[in-house]
Amino acid sequence: MRMLGKSALAIGVAVALPLAVSPAAASASAIADWEMNESAGYGGTMHDSTSHQIDGNIGEKVQRHEVRGERTGYRFFVEGSNTAKQDRLVTVPDQAALDPGTRTYVVKLGFRTGAGDQNLVQKGQSNTDGGFFKVDMSKGILHCTFKDENGVQRGIGSGVKLNDTKRHIVKCKRKASDVSITVDGGTPRRTTGPTGNINNSTALTIGGKKFCNETTVGCDYFVGVLDRVILKAS
Repeated sequence: MRMLGKSALAIGVAVALPLAVSPAAASASAIADWEMNESAGYGGTMHDSTSHQIDGNIGEKVQRHEVRGERTGYRFFVEGSNTAKQDRLVTVPDQAALDPGTRTYVVKLGFRTGAGDQNLVQKGQSNTDGGFFKVDMSKGILHCTFKDENGVQRGIGSGVKLNDTKRHIVKCKRKASDVSITVDGGTPRRTTGPTGNINNSTALTIGGKKFCNETTVGCDYFVGVLDRVILKAS
């Protein structure tokens, strides 16, 4: 069993919280488990630790192996330019297993950030045929959003700001009847109402939007450290 590493931003000091599931437990029902513990450097391949081997492509400006104690992750940097820079993303090519469909679907991630408005994980965007899902942050509040192929959208926010440079574990869960968010193993917050089929042909991106130009569509790049992303479905 692989140990989970620690990671942190250069600013702020915090005690890392344990991930609520072990790698073995996550793999039992996981679509993909990206532990983000590759060796030091920039760019390369993000390895899926499940048997599905759904690997991703790490942009050349994403730094691997941000270390804090035993935890490692990827550091995503801020840049002064407002132009689109796709080399700041981690991209997982489209495949059917990544789409929620009509299933119960979970996105779980560990991160640290001091920034306020940004996108962390998503597959599709607001105008994508087939719907989309995303985990994004607005003014420090994290949001889980699922929009189906018919335009029905449900979302829920964390209720508290999470851009405090401390490590947080967030779980977004879409069921047939509701969407919920759980922060650091606490009591879930939820919004009721159904969503239908979500199935698009776009890549999954970590760290911002794939289709953006910073004029009509903002890229919403993530700034901070992500150290694990798990997708599960049932």
